[in-house]
Amino acid sequence: MSLKSAKNLIRDLKKQGYQAYLVGGVVRDFLMKAKFTDIDITTNAKPFEVMKHFKAVPTGIKYGTITILYDNVSFEVTTFRTDGPTSDFRHPDSVIYSDNVHDDFTMNGILMDEYQNIYDYVGGQRDIENKIIRAIGEPSTRFKEDALRILRALYFQSKLGFEIESETKKAMAEEKHLIKELSMERIHAELIKILKGPHLKQALNTMIETGIHKVLPGLEKGILHIAKLEEMPFVDTFFATAFTLNDGFIPSKWTFSNRHRNKYQKASELALKHPNIIPDQALYHYGLEISLLANKVNFNLGKQTYQNQNIQERFKNLPLQSELDLALTSQAIMDIKGKKAGAWLGKLKADMINQILDKKISNTKEVLTAYVKAYEV
Repeated sequence: MSLKSAKNLIRDLKKQGYQAYLVGGVVRDFLMKAKFTDIDITTNAKPFEVMKHFKAVPTGIKYGTITILYDNVSFEVTTFRTDGPTSDFRHPDSVIYSDNVHDDFTMNGILMDEYQNIYDYVGGQRDIENKIIRAIGEPSTRFKEDALRILRALYFQSKLGFEIESETKKAMAEEKHLIKELSMERIHAELIKILKGPHLKQALNTMIETGIHKVLPGLEKGILHIAKLEEMPFVDTFFATAFTLNDGFIPSKWTFSNRHRNKYQKASELALKHPNIIPDQALYHYGLEISLLANKVNFNLGKQTYQNQNIQERFKNLPLQSELDLALTSQAIMDIKGKKAGAWLGKLKADMINQILDKKISNTKEVLTAYVKAYEV
């Protein structure tokens, strides 16, 4: 992302007679000498005024946010509520630049102009130095404006490893019920970001301390267990472990894709069915991906050793890995039996596959032909 283009955009906004500053994560990351991905700009120009002068689309108009395409780069530009940082800003609440979610914590409330001058009216720099996440103004008010900010505090903790300031943490505990009013899409997206952070363990412990783990459907036991692990799991393993501890039940509220829902459902089913070792039959029927995930779950639950390589080798060495590997085709089986396709065919093939996996018969034409001839349908 181009900081140079952002500074030029600020200069162009100023040429039109408006105030404009960089705000949010870009300023925080700049001060922390960290990489930044998004560049947000705040201005006293109203969205319709900005759209008169620049190529822009109203991406979050209810928050006063539009997206400007400038130098072939997209910038979110948000209107601030007050007259900008010209008054003394005695009340921290007055430095909220909009109703946008970015105006939540002091470390995100620092402004920077095109000359890299810093304007900090909320003590954000001090909190960055002390590694503290603190709500701007009254924490409960911030969380009532948008309960997603409660989860954003956890995201920043997971990402940065900062401590959450006591009043902010207390308000998170008091207002956690508001999370239930958010759409599951927003909760889900924020939770994924939390789970990917390098300081996830810290964030999970804060969830437990504030009781937030109780308002995330089906995850309570999972969070309690995973927070105690030495090594934090990846996203898929986290969900599969949590739902295994939830007796294999995945609450329908979660907005997983069908593929992910099926993956977590099957992995928790397999983990519960075979807690100690995954037999060949299960390895075949559930497939390699689900079997590896179920092993990770049971490893996290202290029931199995970590068997990634072993399972991959076992799967590779199975006498067959799919129905297509049978030495007899469906047509050949029908010809032997002199029967048309029907439910009997699927049942016969399933029985044959299980016999092969149990090493009771071998997967050769001769052996399978004899098995089919002797099979009663």
